[in-house]
This record gives sequence, structure tokens and C-alpha cells, in this order.
Amino acid sequence: MFLVLAALLTSVKGFSSVSLKQQYEISSLGMASSINERPLYDPLNLYGANSKERKEFRIRSLEPELKVNKPVLDPMNLYPNKVDEVDKNVDMSDALPFMPRPTSLKRELAGDVGFDPFNFADTEEKLIWQRKAELKHARVAMLAVAGWMLSELFDKPLASMFNLDSLLSVGDRAPSLLNGGLDKVNPLFWVVVLSTAGLVEIRTLSSDNDGKEESLWDPLGLYPRSDSERKQIEADEINNRRLAMLAFVGFGAQEFMTNTGIVNNLMKYLLPHQS
Repeated sequence: MFLVLAALLTSVKGFSSVSLKQQYEISSLGMASSINERPLYDPLNLYGANSKERKEFRIRSLEPELKVNKPVLDPMNLYPNKVDEVDKNVDMSDALPFMPRPTSLKRELAGDVGFDPFNFADTEEKLIWQRKAELKHARVAMLAVAGWMLSELFDKPLASMFNLDSLLSVGDRAPSLLNGGLDKVNPLFWVVVLSTAGLVEIRTLSSDNDGKEESLWDPLGLYPRSDSERKQIEADEINNRRLAMLAFVGFGAQEFMTNTGIVNNLMKYLLPHQS
């Protein structure tokens, strides 16, 4: 009797130990396989290029992979035999025909020729901000170009009329950063200029204008009523403003290089035989 019970207990104990061992091995294999299949992240690049984890492609990036399909452009017709591979429906920039038009420039603003090679206005908010800045600088440049030439024409006659010293430097050049002479200007002039600019900027920031439409100043009623004529005159105006900004920079560079005023250089060009 006792021998039978002992044999039964031994067989049960052996069976239970084998089953537990098998279960442990199965669970261990399952954990190992799950660990081996688990992706690893290595932002500090601790796993070498020849490590087992990299060879098994277990190293993942923290950021999701982006699949961007870039258009194939051929502005110089370098692919004559691969017409099917070149995308023809890409909206190209008018100013830079070899580059796609930036997505934020949708031809809604006057003078939009798709020129933003450094992608400064990549959002609508940045585009509005850049547009406002361009309009302000362009208007100041138009006034500055006219004032530059008028100052060289009338500074000496007005100074002699009021018994004052002329502000023009050698060669009848207007005061500027490159020409010098800005220290001769009355400090009250700078106070008035900076105060006026500050008031205009405060008024602009406090207004509700979203930047897409310019504040209209038309005391003579010259602004046309039809949409087509408005678009044309707005495009002409912004082109003249941009030209004024380039001209202002050119004035300073030309006077610095030639050591002669703009008006004198212009007269030499128009009347070469009288110079």
C-alpha cells in the first residue's frame, strides 16, 4: 500500500516538474522572441554600425518617416528622351522659372511673381507680415529717392538764401552712411523723423487690417473702379516701389564709388559734351 502511494507521488512530482520546466522554457522563448522583435530607439547613437541590433534593422527613428514625392523638373530640357518622367503640371515661379512657385504665394497679392527663394513667407501669417514690411520700406524708399535728388539740387541755393552752411559733402553728395555728413544734420530733424515713424507704426499695429488690402489714400480720386484696372495699377505701383528700393541702394553705392553726386552724374550722362 505504502509502496503504491510512494510510486504515485513520485510520478506526479516528476510530471509536474517536467510540465513546469516546459512551461518555463516556452514562456522564456516567448519573452525572448518578443524582446528580439521589439524596436529599439538610439538617439545617442550608442549602437555601432556593425551591431546585431542594427543588422537586424531593430533601430528605429524617434520621428515618423516622411515619404515626400518631389516633382521632377526640367527647366533646361535636359531629359529629351524621358518626357514621361518630367512633371509638367508644376506651377513654376515667374521670377525664377527654374524653381517651383512657393505654395504660400497664390497670386492673390499685387506684384506676386513667385519670388521667395529663401522661403521667408512659408505661412500666411508670415506672408502678411512680409507684405506689410515691403510696403512700408517701399514707400519710404520712394520718398527717399525723390528727397535725395531734391536735396542735391536745392540744398546750396536754400542754404545761401538763409545764410546757413550747406550739408552737401565733396562732389555735391547728399549726407549718407557712406558719404558721411549725417552729424551735420540738426538733431531736431531726427527727433521729428523717429517720432513720426513711431506714431505710424503704433497706428498700424493697433489697426485691424489683415495686410491683404492696403489702406487706401486717394485724395484726388485717381483710384479706378473696375477690378481689372485696380489690379493693373496696384501691380504698377508695387513695381515702382521695388524699383525705388533698388535705386536708393544704387544712389549710395554710386556716390561712394564715383565721389560725385547723383545729380551731377546724371547731368554728365545726359549732357556729356557740357561736362
